[in-house]
Amino acid sequence: MSENRRIEVITSKENENVKRLRKLHEKKHREELKAFLVEGVKVVSEAIEYNLEKINLLVFSQEAVKKYNEFFNRCVNLFNSGKIPRIVQVPERVFEHISTTTTPQGVLAECSFFDRQLDSLDGYKRVVVVDAVQDPGNLGTIIRCADAFGFDCIVTVDGTADVYNPKVVRSAMGSMFHLDIIREVKKEELLDAFKKKGFYLYVTTPYADLDISEFCVDDRFAVVIGNESKGADKLFLENATRKVKIPMIGKAESLNAAIAAAIVLYELRKK
Repeated sequence: MSENRRIEVITSKENENVKRLRKLHEKKHREELKAFLVEGVKVVSEAIEYNLEKINLLVFSQEAVKKYNEFFNRCVNLFNSGKIPRIVQVPERVFEHISTTTTPQGVLAECSFFDRQLDSLDGYKRVVVVDAVQDPGNLGTIIRCADAFGFDCIVTVDGTADVYNPKVVRSAMGSMFHLDIIREVKKEELLDAFKKKGFYLYVTTPYADLDISEFCVDDRFAVVIGNESKGADKLFLENATRKVKIPMIGKAESLNAAIAAAIVLYELRKK
């Protein structure tokens, strides 16, 4: 390692870097600092693989350095080559203070925001719109499903859980680094953008006549996944090109939003 590249050791919870990382547990501070936390070996590995330029800092607990020594050495090589700006080692008690989980693995990254704007819609053909889904775990799973079934982009509407919430990041399991994200847009602006850019709009609702498995998709479309209890917003329903449903033959009234999304995105991907 060169003289001017050294791994820092922080031992106090009162350290300013630790305080900054702790702040990122809260949305208001994430917005202020334009940064968020990524935690766990798997998800940090995905960030390194697909979003390296947005990593500001890696944190390893002292135990994690030993436990994940091969991964740690890989990160040190990236650090030495200047591709990762900083690496910090901390004792377990400090890592637990920073961590957003109850059983931390001891590996964490601070990343800068990387969401896009509506004008980037030009480059997409298959978009998932998440409308007021408020459970972070559901949103993370929807992102993961969109990735698994080959969609280009996730758009979250105002009132949806924060994409950068640590629970969303964990539930997405790295998939948020595999596709583009446009977040917290106004419904009216989104509908106007879809119209201008030639998107067909599919809206899922249990009251539709059209079975999700029974139609051919258009070349360029967006599909709306609605709120867990209320479903898709009236404005989306009024502007839908097609309203589609998941047929259910049992007695269950509805499906979890993430499960419904998985079925819908799988069916649309088959076309």
